[in-house]
Amino acid sequence: MAFWRKLIAPLFCCIVFIVIFISLKNSWIVVRDITPGPEYGLLLFLLPGLLTGLIYRDSPIFSSLIGALISVPVCTALRMVFYPRVRPLVQEVAYATSAIFWCVLGAMLIQLLFTAYKQFRQHR
Repeated sequence: MAFWRKLIAPLFCCIVFIVIFISLKNSWIVVRDITPGPEYGLLLFLLPGLLTGLIYRDSPIFSSLIGALISVPVCTALRMVFYPRVRPLVQEVAYATSAIFWCVLGAMLIQLLFTAYKQFRQHR
């Protein structure tokens, strides 16, 4: 069972990452209406890390990092094939890097919560 969790956690993170990417690029999830401005939709990339951390508690940070790194080339290929290019490639790389950061941060938050809970239960 542990082997399958090691395999499923990054794949699950990859699938959720791609679904969020497609949802944001198709405007199925509208986070803001003003075009030049901050990308609040990047906060949705916390979800793959959070869910990966809940599935695989042994190393959620590594699993979410691997899942995000696997999904970035897929998302870039989808972006180049199906969506018009409105941003330069450097900006797309920055967007992907930010998405990876938020995904791993979600896993870090889960690990922090589990560690804090264990410490709380130990000192009770």
